[in-house]
Amino acid sequence: MPHATRLLLRASTWLMLILGSLYAVTLLPGVRQAPGYQAAIDWWLNTIVDGLVIVVLGLRTVIDRRDRAAWLFMTAGLVAAMAASTSYFAYYQHLEPIPSPSLADAGWLLFYALLAVGLVLRLRARAHRMPVSLSLDGLIAGLTAAALAETYVDGASVPFGDDGATPLTAAYPIADLLLLSLAVAALAMLGRSAGASWWLLCASFVTFFVTDAIYAELVERGAYIGGEPIDLGWLVARLLLAGAALASLRRVESRRVDLEGVSVLALPGVCGLAVLGLLTHGSRGAEVSWLATLVAVAAGVLMIGRTTLTFRELRALTTARQRALSERLVEAQDDERARIAADVHDDSIQALAAVDLRLGALRNRLRHRAPDEADGVETAMDAVHGAGIRLRHLLFELETPVLDAPLHDGLHEAAAQIFEDSDIAWSVEERGQATLPQQVRVSAYRIAREALVNARKHAEARHVTVTVDATHAGAEVWVIDDGIGADRTAATRSGRRHSGVVGMRDRAMASGGWWRSGPGPRGMGTAVSFFLPAPGADVSLAHPVGNGRAPVGTRDVDGA
Repeated sequence: MPHATRLLLRASTWLMLILGSLYAVTLLPGVRQAPGYQAAIDWWLNTIVDGLVIVVLGLRTVIDRRDRAAWLFMTAGLVAAMAASTSYFAYYQHLEPIPSPSLADAGWLLFYALLAVGLVLRLRARAHRMPVSLSLDGLIAGLTAAALAETYVDGASVPFGDDGATPLTAAYPIADLLLLSLAVAALAMLGRSAGASWWLLCASFVTFFVTDAIYAELVERGAYIGGEPIDLGWLVARLLLAGAALASLRRVESRRVDLEGVSVLALPGVCGLAVLGLLTHGSRGAEVSWLATLVAVAAGVLMIGRTTLTFRELRALTTARQRALSERLVEAQDDERARIAADVHDDSIQALAAVDLRLGALRNRLRHRAPDEADGVETAMDAVHGAGIRLRHLLFELETPVLDAPLHDGLHEAAAQIFEDSDIAWSVEERGQATLPQQVRVSAYRIAREALVNARKHAEARHVTVTVDATHAGAEVWVIDDGIGADRTAATRSGRRHSGVVGMRDRAMASGGWWRSGPGPRGMGTAVSFFLPAPGADVSLAHPVGNGRAPVGTRDVDGA
């Protein structure tokens, strides 16, 4: 912004402080020659200070685009309050009796409404991923504060008459408490990163509340006179608002924060304890009005709903973090597999191929010179050839499947490689043909491939069937064999198989899905099934109970 705007802001700030200090001195007891309202001081000087406060807030919105809408609403609120004061001192105070409510009251109430909107907008600008339940915090705190004020604070209680009427001045302390509750809610959530401006806003609203509570009591007794020290409270409160606007220009005020975790329940928890104490106090015979009781009960009901909503958000956040961790784990595993596969291909397999060539040349020379030694070389060549085959199988296990191919095609290729040179008949069937995200395809491929390896090595099966059901909700896979069965296999399995089972289960659980192993159809063989949800899918589909999709007779292996 132009340098002139900042100079104007600095000049307005100093002039506001000088004139505000001068006006504050005139409100001290014993300074004025005659007590009471004096137009030159209480109208003109006070109005000039109010105008300078508005200028400071307005220039703040011009200089800094951050929170501009929020501070514009607060500036508009001060304009509404200034217009209300102008109409009161210029017109309404000369009437007998002074009407209530009036247009001046409408302006002052509009002041509170506009400041509340500004506070909410400012908190939204500061908070990243702000929970929807944040609005409940201010409402809970406001209702709690109103109930406590109605019971314990003189001047803030609402004096209902016989006809149900109530002085409008009694509403101002309650409105102050609502603003204070919003600011305190922001402080509770933003924590140390709130910045000085939020603390100054809280101080301003506390000052407004104390002043308005005393004012309401004086009005109720008919003892309020303008130009008294009580007017000093409103002056200080407005100057604190200007100070909050100036403090918000600091860069530290722009840091965003994440609102999450159980800590967001701090304010509702404190309010809940206050409500419980108030109701307990009333149940023991203390004088608690029906209005305070009703407001306190409403705050308690909202607090219960707020707590339920928070824990629901925490569960969703935990699920999202687990899924993100699973994705990073899969990526890290695949990167490590790719690195090891590259090392095996570039070093070990190439070295074995070179050894095989040299042994072949040696064998050819020894056939004519030392036939007896040639047989030993032939045996060594067979061992090297076998090691090469095993390394190629290892390389196939390590390599990541073709990421662009459907899961069905990848498992078809895996089954062909695993059951090569065996008497096991196999088939891969496809149901759904939806396109799956990469992390779901890779994880499902790894789990299903491990199940196929177990069927080859341990099941003694004659036939293995793989069924792939790919939908937009995720991937569900069954691997069913007609071998010796899950119980006998589990009784004789090696440590390698046990770790493979645990690995399959853990990978499925980390992806937000489920994994099961149990007897196959009609109690014969083994059936392994699992489901991996797609990101953003309905989490309820990740639970096998009651979905009717898992093969009959399968059971979770968690107890194994």
